[in-house]
Amino acid sequence: MYGLDINFLKDREVRVFEARPRARGGGAVAQSDRQALYLGAAAALVPLALVGGFWAVTRGQVNQLQARSAALDAETAQLQGQLQEISGIQGQIDLVKAENNAFVSVFNEIVPWSALLQDIRTRTPARVQIVSLNQTPGAPLEVDPSVVPPPAGGISIEGVACSYDGVNDFALVLQRSPLLQSQTVAISEAQQQPTLLDPQTQGRCPGTAVGDPDYLIDYTIGANITSTPSSQLIDELERQGTVGLVTRLRALREKGVIE
Repeated sequence: MYGLDINFLKDREVRVFEARPRARGGGAVAQSDRQALYLGAAAALVPLALVGGFWAVTRGQVNQLQARSAALDAETAQLQGQLQEISGIQGQIDLVKAENNAFVSVFNEIVPWSALLQDIRTRTPARVQIVSLNQTPGAPLEVDPSVVPPPAGGISIEGVACSYDGVNDFALVLQRSPLLQSQTVAISEAQQQPTLLDPQTQGRCPGTAVGDPDYLIDYTIGANITSTPSSQLIDELERQGTVGLVTRLRALREKGVIE
């Protein structure tokens, strides 16, 4: 067998390539590209700078607010301490006021018997005599039985009068007394004695004509002592000669403890 060999290299054309020179404007193009790159980088950095500046400002404000919050917390703690101190002082003030009120109430609820007896004596008519005067627990009002009697209680006056009119006049005069509760003054008993008044041993009633028979009237009058505070009765107590209590009450008024 025979092989066929063909050589194509002999028919190949030899070509020579020449290197082309670079264009002169190539440097300007590269420089322009670099400027565009710089401008793009700068444009990209502007938003970042703005964001960074905003963050810095915000961070500063946050720090200021945190510092202010800490200062307010400190002031709040200080104020709470002061409020507790004020609360303690107010408690002491309330205690002193309560003690003063208790002290004043003792004087306000006192109606001196000396003043009461003097007032009743000056109001007793000439044809009425008082035999005894006693203190009672007091009685509720007839118009309202649920009313509690005053702390000072009441009184019961027993005696004799020359007539029923004398007993009635005495009760009416007692109703005008500022030291008694006028609505509680009442005649609980009025009865004529069975025997005539003996002029030789007992004398005669004032104003009775000679020869007229005299019958004495046994009576009992009850009343509650006033519940008006003594601090509001200073003038009346002074008229009745209660110097000691009036002096104390005026001293308390000058100090502002009572009005």
